[in-house]
Amino acid sequence: MRSLGILILFLATLTSCMKEDDAITLPAPGPVKQGTANMGLNYENQVYFDLESGNAVVRPYKTYDLAFEASKNGCRIYLNSAKFMFACNTQSYNVSAADTVGHAWTLDCEQLLEDTLALTKYWQDVNFSSQGSKVFAVDRGKLEHTGPARWRKFKILSVDSLKYTICFSNYDNSSMDTVDIMKDENYSLMYFSFDTPNQLVQQAPPKDQWDFVFTKYTHVFFEYDVLSPFRYYFVTGVVQNIWNNTEVLRFQKDSMPANVPYLPIEQFNYSQVSNFAFSNYANTIGYNWKYYNFSDAHYHIYPDLYFVVKSNNGFYYTVKMVDFYDTAGNKGLVTFQTQRI
Repeated sequence: MRSLGILILFLATLTSCMKEDDAITLPAPGPVKQGTANMGLNYENQVYFDLESGNAVVRPYKTYDLAFEASKNGCRIYLNSAKFMFACNTQSYNVSAADTVGHAWTLDCEQLLEDTLALTKYWQDVNFSSQGSKVFAVDRGKLEHTGPARWRKFKILSVDSLKYTICFSNYDNSSMDTVDIMKDENYSLMYFSFDTPNQLVQQAPPKDQWDFVFTKYTHVFFEYDVLSPFRYYFVTGVVQNIWNNTEVLRFQKDSMPANVPYLPIEQFNYSQVSNFAFSNYANTIGYNWKYYNFSDAHYHIYPDLYFVVKSNNGFYYTVKMVDFYDTAGNKGLVTFQTQRI
């Protein structure tokens, strides 16, 4: 009994000496802020936006052709969808012998899932380590390039944690060149142009300095036949930084999935975050936060639609589009509101 009494006394003393866990206090929601993204009258700009700082970086979309995943284990390669680019797997490993006859042309679907990318889902086959990838013909975009400048042949020779090594030529096999695309993990993607192959394009800011980009891109309307002129269509919208784990939740009144309640933006707070599944599809915000009214020839913003964005810094923000026009009535200036919750 004496031993039991000593044990109880020891435990009581130990408990009294232990420091209580500090209560977790969440920061108060931030103020509602207004942001703008000036894409230009003809949507010639990409605007990279950072929710934490409110900074916007503007770059012309035409400056690059391909974007290479920058992480050590990265191997995905993306076409510049803003230029209406397509690629064709020629099924040949020989650049000079490669031809597109009888082979399909494809593009990157805007979700940017690996098995929907024109290049990535094909190039690492069983013979890659010995022969490199098969050769792709690349259409750089009929609206941006004419004549021989529009077409290239391209293949990946190797990829590791430091770099990609690629070779390419004009479509007539002239001007064959081989270059290294060096990786930099401070960035989401490394940007390459066939016009300046020995110098990478400075396009997006470092990956921790942007959450999403306003841009023109090619949307695939799968309800139309492959040969329909409406199958592939330019849209203007938002692509989230999936390469730095940005995730998005879409809330639209009367358009929620079954068993998912709609909450007005004023009622959404941090305590509700765990109740919903966030998306890592690149086009979760996408283009259809606006619609075109043929009666007044004007774009309008859906009134009961907003997004919740999980940023790479661990905070959550509500984002609501407000307008698509400047004060003079010119389209292409997006006004939106953000708030850290």
